[in-house]
Amino acid sequence: MSNIYKILTDVLHSGNFDLGEKLESIQYYQVRGELTLEQMEELVSLAREKAKPQYNPEQDFEQVLQMLHNLDERVTKLEMDGGEPSPTDYPEYVAGKWYYNGDGVTFEGAHYTCTAPEGVVCVWSPAEYPAYWKKEDD
Repeated sequence: MSNIYKILTDVLHSGNFDLGEKLESIQYYQVRGELTLEQMEELVSLAREKAKPQYNPEQDFEQVLQMLHNLDERVTKLEMDGGEPSPTDYPEYVAGKWYYNGDGVTFEGAHYTCTAPEGVVCVWSPAEYPAYWKKEDD
């Protein structure tokens, strides 16, 4: 058994590695002649078996659920009040936040309602892109 084969086997059994990088290393050592084709195939199989997921399925699922909940709240609100913001629906504008048609904001002391086409996201302030904002009379 070659020394590199043993080292790679030990690393793979630890489970503490990046799968893509390890597969590249295995191929590199096989091309250099330090691993036989059979050893390479065994190591590739072992790497795929022992690799830890690069994502957290439970956390990803929770994020999707939260996004669906937020969307459901938005749809319910639009259905209940016809999409028109009430005077209490003018939170302070947040740069970089996604705003949709009907969203209200307070920007530089004034109230604005987003007029972006339905389904289009507006990420600009009323000053940066006034075409997507209507200043409300207070």
